[in-house]
Amino acid sequence: MTTGAGAVDSVCRAVPDVAARVGGAAELGDELSRQVGRVVPHDGYLLTGFDPVTGARCFLSCANSYDSGARRRMDSEDALGRTRSPVAELVDGAFPVVVLGAGAWDERPETRRLHRLMAADSYGSEMCVALVHRGIARGALVLLRERGSRPFSPAEATRAADLAEPLARAVQVFMTARPLRPRHFRFPPVVVVIDADDRITGMTSTGADPLTRLLPGVYPTRRGRPADPAERFAFLWHLAYTARRTAAPALTRAPTSHGWFSLRAQPLTGGTAGAVVVTLQPAPAADLLPALALWYGISAREQTVVEQAMRGEAVKQIARRLHLSPHTVNDHLKAIYRKTGVASREELIACLSY
Repeated sequence: MTTGAGAVDSVCRAVPDVAARVGGAAELGDELSRQVGRVVPHDGYLLTGFDPVTGARCFLSCANSYDSGARRRMDSEDALGRTRSPVAELVDGAFPVVVLGAGAWDERPETRRLHRLMAADSYGSEMCVALVHRGIARGALVLLRERGSRPFSPAEATRAADLAEPLARAVQVFMTARPLRPRHFRFPPVVVVIDADDRITGMTSTGADPLTRLLPGVYPTRRGRPADPAERFAFLWHLAYTARRTAAPALTRAPTSHGWFSLRAQPLTGGTAGAVVVTLQPAPAADLLPALALWYGISAREQTVVEQAMRGEAVKQIARRLHLSPHTVNDHLKAIYRKTGVASREELIACLSY
């Protein structure tokens, strides 16, 4: 390992290019972990992507990490602000990194309850890095060291802080490197019912195949030890806990190999207290467009033009409605095609429709 400024700069330059080449979230996590490991060694990691509108989890990649049960307990307590310094605080703060675990130099007393969860899974030190690009939280990277290893040091936290923005840019590149494409996998909405004890107590009859095909695969949590099947719901749990805590719907738009889909969790009324219903479906344009606008850098005016085009309005009609010239409307459409990688208005509409 080299730790000089040159090594950090080399990683900063490498990670966006790496993100453009990977095939999926699991590979992205592994490659970013390998790059970061050049300057901040670690034994395991969790990489989380955030929906840029709601901040909800939209993908999760992990290796040599906490098992699914421990992560669910952490998600539950994190939704209540009880475990780690919330990423929102890191986003708004002057320093995007926090270190937790026995021996951590800057740990807050209220986060120490995490130690028992870490120790139960044989981890002694955790570093959480908020990934912020252009003022928007794109995700978080958690690095882990096994119990008995030295804790992450202040110098390593400083190196991680220098990497935070390039890593966030890498997540952005990963989400937008491939052209937007229509969703060819069609299915009716899948509804999953989760009770107050986090048991999946019901599912629509068509649900198994879409869940298997769309939700992230099962990744090992420790070398040689496969994760349990609940791993497939890894980013579903935090969404459910958020809906339960806020007593309001929680939404994320998730990228998959079959295109973009939405997951919405909301408290179940008229039933058991604490029960939550999660709906998985191809994301409607009204849900999908705001998130794509932030991922692809589509301006507010361009987004309005897309919304009018989705209604079937001709260029001249859009121009009159928005008090623009037809030439300006066409310029906006061309800019949108360039940003999303589509070739025409028809293809753009097909990508947003289902």
